[in-house]
Amino acid sequence: MNVAALFLVMHGSSDRRSWLALQDLIAVARSQSDRHIGGGCLEGQVLSLAQQLEQFAMEVIQSGGSEIAILPVFLLAGVHVSEDIPAEVAIAQKNLQDKFHDRLTFRTTAYLGTNSQIPSLLLQQFDKYTEKSDPERQGRILIAHGSRRAGANQVIEDLARYSHAIAAYWGVEPKIETQVESLLAKGIDKINVLPYFLTEGGITEAISKRLHTYSDRAQIQQLPVPLSHQQIVDLLSELI
Repeated sequence: MNVAALFLVMHGSSDRRSWLALQDLIAVARSQSDRHIGGGCLEGQVLSLAQQLEQFAMEVIQSGGSEIAILPVFLLAGVHVSEDIPAEVAIAQKNLQDKFHDRLTFRTTAYLGTNSQIPSLLLQQFDKYTEKSDPERQGRILIAHGSRRAGANQVIEDLARYSHAIAAYWGVEPKIETQVESLLAKGIDKINVLPYFLTEGGITEAISKRLHTYSDRAQIQQLPVPLSHQQIVDLLSELI
């Protein structure tokens, strides 16, 4: 990490665990660098992302810094990555430019999910929990939030295929129930489900509840989210 300052951006939510996850991530990043490192959330905070970024930028300017790399901690490209974050960054940049002219610049990196190591990390997570005695009789489901935008879910389909899994979505079809029923119809009653999310939270808990309804018909194991905070920091470092 060789830029003056780093600012991590996560989605955020009303669930306090999302904010705590960001703080833990920042702590890991700081432990490996002497750079100025902070972060903010698009949602779930009193201040807008632009305001959070402006506060951080003031600290950077006071410490003599002149550049901030903004790291979107998102797994998928969507409205937040393509529109919301750039809009908030532009607001912060303009407000700071009016006050400090060109003393500070922002640079937004590629988002986390573009890292080329993601597919192999998902495969490793599945393999870690696969019974070696009879792998062919065990099903795999990769579940993500999903989007209604045309073509937006293709990356999940590709990741699932690479992991020898089928894809399911929280918000759109095929949902987790559809894919579990599909595997059961094929005689597969040992299933590992990997949530493609950054942190555990309300959605992963809701997925667990839905899977529990199959406890009398199948052995379904919901795996931990695939990326540790250390792995996330390492992947982001490669994108700078």
